[in-house]
Amino acid sequence: MPAFDGYADMRVVDIYRREGDKLAENWIFIDLLNFLNMQGRDILAEI
Repeated sequence: MPAFDGYADMRVVDIYRREGDKLAENWIFIDLLNFLNMQGRDILAEI
């Protein structure tokens, strides 16, 4: 992709699962489709 000289933010969801007092899992979901769309690229329209 060409350089992007604008503002873009990321939608992120961070989910933790504990077992007792220890961290068992940490899932991080990043909305890359939205991030690229803010930069002028519609991936879903391209496919």
